[in-house]
Amino acid sequence: MSSFIFTTSQVGAEPIIKEEVVGQFPEARLAFSRPGLLTFKLPDENIQALQKMEVPLKSVFARTWGYSIGSVRGETVEEILPKLWELTGERRFDRIHVFGRDLHKIGDYKFEPRLTDEAYDLCRQLSEAYPFDSLKSKDQREAALEGETVLDVILVNPTPPTRVTDFVARRETSEEAQESKPQKARKGREKKAGPRFEWLIGWHRVHSFQSAFPGGMLDLEVPDYVVSRAWLKMEEALRWSHFPIFNARVCEIGSAPGGATQALLARGCEVMGVDPAEMHPNVLADPKFRHIRSRIAFVKRKEFRRVRWLTCDINVPPNYTLDVIESVVMHPEVSVRGMILTLKFPDWNMGFEVKDYIARIKSWGFNIVRARQLHYSHQEICVACLKKPFRK
Repeated sequence: MSSFIFTTSQVGAEPIIKEEVVGQFPEARLAFSRPGLLTFKLPDENIQALQKMEVPLKSVFARTWGYSIGSVRGETVEEILPKLWELTGERRFDRIHVFGRDLHKIGDYKFEPRLTDEAYDLCRQLSEAYPFDSLKSKDQREAALEGETVLDVILVNPTPPTRVTDFVARRETSEEAQESKPQKARKGREKKAGPRFEWLIGWHRVHSFQSAFPGGMLDLEVPDYVVSRAWLKMEEALRWSHFPIFNARVCEIGSAPGGATQALLARGCEVMGVDPAEMHPNVLADPKFRHIRSRIAFVKRKEFRRVRWLTCDINVPPNYTLDVIESVVMHPEVSVRGMILTLKFPDWNMGFEVKDYIARIKSWGFNIVRARQLHYSHQEICVACLKKPFRK
C-alpha cells in the first residue's frame, strides 16, 4: 500500500492545493514536487480511508489525483519498462493513462494543457508491453468506467510544444548576439542535463467524471462551426456537471462571441444571451437564440421570468460576478433552477476564498454546489449550482 498521493494541476495552483490537502489531512507532508505536480506523504489511516472511499480527496484545483508508488528514469522506453513492471509488481490494472504535467502557466508561449502525441504513443507502447491480460482497453481516448483501476504514468519532463522550443531558440540566439551580456549570467541559466525520460508512477480507481480521463483532461474535438474556444469550456462544464440542460430555457451572461452558446444550442436549448459585445452572425442566425446587447445591470428583471438555467462567464473578479448573479436570482420574479458559473481569479490568492464563494451561493437556496478547475479553464474555476428539489 502506497503512503503517498499525487496531484496534477495548473502551474500556479500548487499553494492552494497544499492548503486543501493539509486542511483535510493535517498530518500530510509535501514530498516530491514540480510545478503542476505535487506528491504528499499521508498516514496509513488516511490512505486507507481514501482507498475505501470513506472520504474522497476534496480539492477544487487538483486536475486529477491518485496514489504515488515511485518513479522510473532512463534514456529509452525499453530501458524503463522492466523498472516500471518491477515497481507495479503483481497489481493488475484495467487501463493505462499516460499524461504530462504542465510545463508552463496557461497562456505563456500560448501554452494550453492537452494530451500530446507523445502521451498517446507511450500509452500504446506500454499497453502492448503490459505483462498481464487484464487491460480492458488499450486506447486512452476511451473514457474509463466507474470502479476500474488505472495505472497512471505521469511524464515529469514531457517534450515541450514546438512553439515553446522555437521561442527558446530565438531567445538564445538573440542573447548570443548581445555580447554586452555577462557570460556568467548566461552560464547561471544553464541546466544540467538529466535522463531523457522521467516518469512518476501511480494509480487510481475511477470514482468521478474527471478520473475517467488521462490526467483529468478531455481531448475534445472542436466542430468546424464553433466560433470561439468558449465552446470547450462550456462543453466540459456541461459534461462534468451532469446537469439536465437539454431543451431548456437558458440565460447566458457574457455570451459574445458565441462559442459557449453553440454548446447550449446543440442541446436544443433556447438561449438568451446578454452581452454588450457583438455575437457571431452564425449564432445570431439560430432561431433559438436571442441577443440582448446590454450590460446585465441594465436588463429589466422581467426578461428572466422564463429562464430556468443561468450561465455566466464575465471578465471580472469573483465577488463582482456573484453580485451580478445575486441581483438576478434573488429577484422575486425570477426562478432559476441551476447555474454554471465561471469565477475568474486576477490574483491566484482569490483561490483561497472558494469556500466563501460557495457559502454565498448556498445562501441563495442552491443546496447542491460543486466547484472545480476544469481542464479547459484558465486562471478560474467552474461552479455548478442546483436547487433540488426545484419548485417554481
